[in-house]
Amino acid sequence: MKISGMSKDTYLYINGLGVYERVNLGRNIELLPANVTVKQSIVAGLSKDSGEFGLALIFLWLVNSQLHIVSESPELLAKKAWNSLWDIVLLSALFNCDSVCNFQCDKPAEEISNTCNFLVTNHHLRGISRSVYFLKEEDIKWLKENFSNGRNLLDQPRFSHAVHCLATYHWHSLAFAQLALLWSGIEGLFNINSELSFRLGLYISRFLEGDNEENKKLIFKKVKVLYNQRSIAVHGAGDIKNPQESVHDSAQLLRRIIFHCIEQNNLPIIDDLAP
Repeated sequence: MKISGMSKDTYLYINGLGVYERVNLGRNIELLPANVTVKQSIVAGLSKDSGEFGLALIFLWLVNSQLHIVSESPELLAKKAWNSLWDIVLLSALFNCDSVCNFQCDKPAEEISNTCNFLVTNHHLRGISRSVYFLKEEDIKWLKENFSNGRNLLDQPRFSHAVHCLATYHWHSLAFAQLALLWSGIEGLFNINSELSFRLGLYISRFLEGDNEENKKLIFKKVKVLYNQRSIAVHGAGDIKNPQESVHDSAQLLRRIIFHCIEQNNLPIIDDLAP
């Protein structure tokens, strides 16, 4: 990935995530709708070589949103835009979509022209899926109330690791690899080194359900089953009856934990969860 400090504001074009209205994400960063209608001749003029031309032809028409970022200077703008790539990763994790920034421009997506300062930021063919998640009204409400907490928690390595695992596990084609990555994120959040299955079940159930004893028992049992499947995936000692279901359930568990961390504005505190 490469990001440039073009002036005092910039736009990061996003594939895979759509929005119908302006959403303030804080710190002079806004998530905006995007609608790209641009001629092939303009794309050719903006591209530095045939590779970028091909990427632009593939991805520009799949842009559904954009981040507008404002800062005091080009140098600070470059740092702020680079850090905002993590905002996009966090949005991917939260809303189960493959949102990727493939382009940066000094103009909004609706105003692309031959005079734009246009940059291809990602050359890895990510975000090619036609599947787009459009934020719902309740999603936007949640973001307005909680997103700043999530951004602050990204400064903590075990949280950023968990978010990255959840945002990228679907890049792997094998269910066993997906399970290993998802559980790497879960285990990292709880920082457990022994009696993994039992302690994870206990800590996760207490973290998510507090005093609800019935729900804690259900989560405890579910975590033990899923962790056993994770062990099969990692060590290759057996088969999983329905690996895709295990992946789905593990991803939903990690997503729920991440949401709870953000809403509580804190990571799991093991001393509070231990018996």
